[in-house]
Amino acid sequence: MAVSLLAGPLWASPPGPDALPIQVVSVKSDHALDQAEALTTTIKKAVRDSQGWSLADSKHSLEFLALKMNCAEPIDAACEARIAEVIKADRFLWCVIGFADDSKQMVSGTLNFFERGKGTNRIGLNYSANLTEPTADALIKVARDAVNKATGGPPKGGLKVQTGGVAGQLYVDDEARGALPAEGTTIQLPAGPHTIGVKARGYANAQSSVSIKPATTVEVTLTMVEVEEETPLDGRMIGGFVSIGVGVAAGAVGLWAALDVNSIRNDETFTLYRDAVPSNQNACEVARAGGLGSIAPGAATDDQVVSFCDSADTAELIQAITFPVAAVAVGVGAYLLGTSSLAGGEDDADAKSAISIEPLIGPDLQALSVRYQF
Repeated sequence: MAVSLLAGPLWASPPGPDALPIQVVSVKSDHALDQAEALTTTIKKAVRDSQGWSLADSKHSLEFLALKMNCAEPIDAACEARIAEVIKADRFLWCVIGFADDSKQMVSGTLNFFERGKGTNRIGLNYSANLTEPTADALIKVARDAVNKATGGPPKGGLKVQTGGVAGQLYVDDEARGALPAEGTTIQLPAGPHTIGVKARGYANAQSSVSIKPATTVEVTLTMVEVEEETPLDGRMIGGFVSIGVGVAAGAVGLWAALDVNSIRNDETFTLYRDAVPSNQNACEVARAGGLGSIAPGAATDDQVVSFCDSADTAELIQAITFPVAAVAVGVGAYLLGTSSLAGGEDDADAKSAISIEPLIGPDLQALSVRYQF
């Protein structure tokens, strides 16, 4: 008794504004009778479980209808239209299956979805012949996939989105759907619940939930609230000041080294020593080689000259490194500042900067060419 009660028929939601009715005509087969009966049940279940579709009450047999309408084999479009008139359906599913070969291991056939005014979609079927139970998960999947492909998925409805004159970016279920013009737009969406969002510069993000109904248009108006935009950090301006700071620091080190070299060259004791060295010889090399035979009164000693020379060499190396670094850093910093918001660079990213900066670096030249066009 319990089994018989639980095995009662399952009824789908009645057709209405939220679901369009589909009739399912019993599957026709000359030999695969058990498979046809099971497939009929699973197709009805697939329609019943589909979003936006409703299973219309139908007890029609395709074999009986084809004989009544005197349809040719295979059933053509004219016969489909006559069947639709007899069963009073705007859309119905019908299917013919059979064994794929003499081994009877596979079933093949075609699922047809007729919709008045739109023609027929046809989907091929091919599955194992041992699926004779309508509760088998594999057969349910076969039917569900075939119904979804034949019907094209949930029926669509229109959605008219308005924002009160604010243009922005439209999102449906967190996916971008393109630009939303200020006057609004109408798009087609599958029936069912959806989340609609709009993002616009200068406004807080707006969002709303809607339920799309088949073959109808739903309107939604999102209220856009203005917000004060935060000014983003200007990386070019910050980088420009940092780069110029590095350049100034490097230049200061180079200047210190240059002053150190100059002080050594002008040192009175070093000058007296250098004057005592023959003109064709280098004072530093003479001092490192053992020194002069005699040292002029008041002149630096050989060890002092070597120390002077070592200090000068180090200072000159520092100059060779820091001055080019300073030139490049200042050049880059000036360029960044010239193309930052400080110079109006962010107002028009495609506009050419009025400032042109060209570092000039060579063995004997470290310079910066700055040109301003106005």
